[in-house]
Amino acid sequence: MAEEDEKKDSLPTNTKEESIKNEKPLSVDISSGDEDSEEEDVVVTSSCDDIEKNIMNLIATGHMFKAHVIAKKAFQKHPNNISLAQAYALVLLKTGAVEESRKLVYSILDIVPQRDETTDAMMITVNDLLESKFLTDGVSEIIANIGHIFKEAWKYSHHCRDLEISRELYLASFQKEKKTRTGMHAGWLSWLTGDDGQAKQLAASVLKLLPPFGLEASFGELIDLAEAQLLLGREDDSCKLYEEAMKQSASESYISIVTARQQLYFLREAGFKVPHQALEILIPPTIVVFTGHAIDHPSFQVPLFPQEMEADVRRIITEKLQSINAKIGYSSASCGADIIFIEALQSLGGEVNIILPFAISDFVETNVRHAGPRWEKRFECVLANAHSVSFACEDRYLGHDMLYRFSNHVMHGSAVMRGKFLTTEPHLMAVWHSRTDSMPGGPADFIDRWTNISTLHLIDLDELVENGRTTDKIDPSLIKPQKFSLSFDPFISKSPDRVIKSMMFSDLSGYSKLQDEHVPSFLDFLEKLNSAIEKIGVSLESLNTWGDAVFAVADDAMKIADFGLRYCDIIEALGKKYPEFPFPIRARISLHSGPVFLAQDPFIKKINFYGGHINRAARLEPVTAVGQVYATQQFVALLYGETNDERNEYVQKGLKYFERYSTEYVGVISLAKSFGQQEVYHLRWT
Repeated sequence: MAEEDEKKDSLPTNTKEESIKNEKPLSVDISSGDEDSEEEDVVVTSSCDDIEKNIMNLIATGHMFKAHVIAKKAFQKHPNNISLAQAYALVLLKTGAVEESRKLVYSILDIVPQRDETTDAMMITVNDLLESKFLTDGVSEIIANIGHIFKEAWKYSHHCRDLEISRELYLASFQKEKKTRTGMHAGWLSWLTGDDGQAKQLAASVLKLLPPFGLEASFGELIDLAEAQLLLGREDDSCKLYEEAMKQSASESYISIVTARQQLYFLREAGFKVPHQALEILIPPTIVVFTGHAIDHPSFQVPLFPQEMEADVRRIITEKLQSINAKIGYSSASCGADIIFIEALQSLGGEVNIILPFAISDFVETNVRHAGPRWEKRFECVLANAHSVSFACEDRYLGHDMLYRFSNHVMHGSAVMRGKFLTTEPHLMAVWHSRTDSMPGGPADFIDRWTNISTLHLIDLDELVENGRTTDKIDPSLIKPQKFSLSFDPFISKSPDRVIKSMMFSDLSGYSKLQDEHVPSFLDFLEKLNSAIEKIGVSLESLNTWGDAVFAVADDAMKIADFGLRYCDIIEALGKKYPEFPFPIRARISLHSGPVFLAQDPFIKKINFYGGHINRAARLEPVTAVGQVYATQQFVALLYGETNDERNEYVQKGLKYFERYSTEYVGVISLAKSFGQQEVYHLRWT
């Protein structure tokens, strides 16, 4: 840091605006990112206050990817802005970069951390904080925001010191400005750190800030009053206040309801007795995954979804969305039911996330164009107005319907991930035809694998037909579209099978630097490693090794997750038993899921796997952090979908389900050998 910068006042003074003017550059390293998108425009064209609000809103709604990209670019552009710095620190924390977040927060506080002998981490003490000018000169809002970051850090670290520091920050904020929210945070943190007396005093102080039972109070203030009554043990009064708050919720963003609900889950997990009635009052928004038939292809010999049924389907979809309080949707965008669903949810003010199964040019050709230019225009409009548009895979279709099934898996898992954050479970809405057989990736296929029938909403096209109804199954040949003319037609006849697989690549860090004198020990290491792998007990379809590399394939993401994490644990333990190596042997492990080609290898005469998704998994491994397991967004989506299905099966059998996996967002990583970029998560045991 330059000498002249050290002389600047680093601490906020009277207002948030003044704090930004008087701050000094924050001492933290940040690498420049490769992400170039609409997020760049947000940072360039918006004010710092608007950027901060945007980041916090994205965090609150569970869009960590966008929040990370915007916060990183904003902090690079405005490294002296404390408000953006604390927002970026929170994003880093939420995406699993705990140490980077701490480093940034310590810079904001202008406190030099010391290595803690107990935890071996660089930390500050409560005394360091109490002696800091930040508590006396800082702005109340920013002090509270830093308190929130330390509270969130505790969820990762489980260090009581994080809770104690968070409490002192919230107390300082509450003393500066008597806000019900900071008062309740200070109260709960006092309870968590064992000071019941101070906790109740703070709850009583909060209740005195507003008239009894929150007359003319805002939604947020009513929630704070409800929590104050809850902390004082008055459950009935607390629930009445929650009910009063929900009467005002129509004018509130669903984020406020979710935040209040998340707080109750947090308290319950911490051991506080939370009345179940309170959770039933705070109803979160419903997430809907959608699947449905497209408008009939001109070559259909039997009608399934003729254009004239559109109005009825739209009316029923809209009614069902309203009845279940749907606010968030995940869907593809075929002509017909998909686009009708998207338009209906958007007209209700909902958020739509579109996931396409393969390359957009092939998708338009196979799923939109046959219905005419009007539907093509509507397709363009729904994509332009969607909250997000992504691809299960960006490959060509090549005539393989299995890509639709893979897209459904990704869509389901993405909705489960979002639901976990919002403390709710996704619903499936399907426009289908009961007399058709299940086809890969079709509505019936999606319905068949949906394990929770209480969250299933069916719209049977057959029931909308007034005359000529029958129970006879429809011959699939009568509703199979004629082969379209795409550039890959000559390829289809010779194409091998395409299947969905989950895969793992791994190699050993430093293997290429071992010298000849290390070879005997390394061979012994490999022998012990092989014996340990055989005991893992995970059923794999394929396991290949060459040198220090391992390539594993399985049908399920859960099998590969189990194998990869156990393999990582074995390497970590085994690598420490060879002091003769110049460094401990550790692994880099990458996981990915996607459609691959299945064919016999002409050299080894065994079934092998081919395709771009094998390469994508392989290109992630070299950029994976040593000793870590990195997984692509597609793999994590499938993993969450599978664990959700398993959880539902346990619940139906009356059994308790224990989560095995935890994921933390790493960011968008540039893959090795210029293979593009990939959204990546850190996978670990819970």
